[in-house]
Amino acid sequence: MKTFKNIAGIVVILIGVVWMLQGANIIAGMAMSDNGEWLVLGAFLLVFGIGLLYENNRPTTRVH
Repeated sequence: MKTFKNIAGIVVILIGVVWMLQGANIIAGMAMSDNGEWLVLGAFLLVFGIGLLYENNRPTTRVH
C-alpha cells in the first residue's frame, strides 16, 4: 500500500507541474494554455502530491 501511495503522489505531482506549465503558457498550443485557472489547479495538485508523499513517508514515533 505504501508503494501505491508513493506512486500516486509522484503522478499527482507530475500532473500538477504540467498543468501549472500549461496555465503559465510555458507549454503552449493547448486549450489549457495561458489560462490562470489551470495554473492554480496545478499548484493545488502539486501541494497535495507533496503532502501525500510526506504523510506516507514521515517517520513514525512509538511511545512505549
